[in-house]
Amino acid sequence: MNNYLTSEDRLLQQQRARVLYVVSGLLVAGISVYLIWALRELILPIIIGMVMAYICLPLIDYLKGKRFSRFWAIIFLFGTFCLSLFYIINLIGQVVPDQREELELKVRVRYKIDQKFNQIMGLGSFAIIDGGNFFYSLLGKEIEPLKDSVDQVLRLSDSERKMLEKLHAASSATVKAAGGEKYWDYYQVNRRRDAERKRQQEIVKNDLRQEPDATPESTGGGESLLLVMFNAISLWLITPLVFLILLFDDGKLKKGLVQMVPNRYFEVTLMVLENINAALGKYLRGTAIECFLMATSFSFCLFVVGLDMRWAVSIGIIAGLANAIPFLGPVIGLVVGVLYAIMAEEVNSVFHFINPDNLIFAILVVVGVVQLIDNAVFQPYVLGGSVDLHPLVVTVGVMGGAVIFGFAGMLFAIPAIVVMKVVVFTLFDQLRAYYII
Repeated sequence: MNNYLTSEDRLLQQQRARVLYVVSGLLVAGISVYLIWALRELILPIIIGMVMAYICLPLIDYLKGKRFSRFWAIIFLFGTFCLSLFYIINLIGQVVPDQREELELKVRVRYKIDQKFNQIMGLGSFAIIDGGNFFYSLLGKEIEPLKDSVDQVLRLSDSERKMLEKLHAASSATVKAAGGEKYWDYYQVNRRRDAERKRQQEIVKNDLRQEPDATPESTGGGESLLLVMFNAISLWLITPLVFLILLFDDGKLKKGLVQMVPNRYFEVTLMVLENINAALGKYLRGTAIECFLMATSFSFCLFVVGLDMRWAVSIGIIAGLANAIPFLGPVIGLVVGVLYAIMAEEVNSVFHFINPDNLIFAILVVVGVVQLIDNAVFQPYVLGGSVDLHPLVVTVGVMGGAVIFGFAGMLFAIPAIVVMKVVVFTLFDQLRAYYII
């Protein structure tokens, strides 16, 4: 029928087709952006499942070479993935406190931070105005706002105070003898400090003719940590499903994408996909091995300096996983390790000179040594030159990803930059090679 159309009719038909394609593309793009924003909490679990499947694809070929069928190779990898996920969740569950432990942990951390701060700054038990040593005169005024912010987060709300007092009253003599009374003493010290600080603040503010702040310990609270963990785990149930679906995909997704490309650009598209697969695969598998080595190194070194095995492994895993984000792994290991060192009251170190008073310095040494090993051994020999990016590009990419997509953006900023770099360079090379441009 098109043979009977005039040139003017064909021109109108082409214009209508262009309008339809443009409107459809804009509509699809708008819906896609809306869905990505509305379902942004699922982005990280889905991408983690995709990355894990991508990393495991070579293992399927390896298992097939060991006389496994593809089906049983996938089932074996999926079982290993689920067992690893279960182990991590179980490990997190052992570390996550129950209601009583959560309240006692907040009391303990608050007491220890205040105690360590006063010791380092040369302050008395309740002094907030006078006193202090050289460090306090040099840094105290700058650090105090940060300390007050942490103190505000850890301060018990009225309902939490009543719950802690109720739990303490109902505790048996055995529980109190096992350490429950110690936390109650910490709680009483915290309250006395609050009362003294409030009194001193009111004196200062009366002198300055200002109104006093609200009564301490009236803030805090929020959702239970257990409820937050449950909501997070329910979101992550999609991760193993994505992992399994992509392993059974067997290239159908790639074939579908290639079929959408016009024949003229078919070979160019294949070359782009192959280069992306090579660069991204090398980076992701190298990063996974590096994270595992960092987690093992952190766990071993922290255990050697005196941390409990459970906490050493937990902190090591957290720091190792965080190492997937440039610059973040050592920071996370340092922050969590120092937090543990602040709370520690007993240390069972291989080195007898390490005690609770100098454990923080031991943690600093551990982070420095592990980071040195990472820079000197793990990155050169495991990652190699898989990511040839300028440090400024890495820094801006990670920070930009955090601003746009939060933690997921930080985690996948570098892989996204690697993909874009490969696409641009390969695309222009192939277009020139085939005289398209």
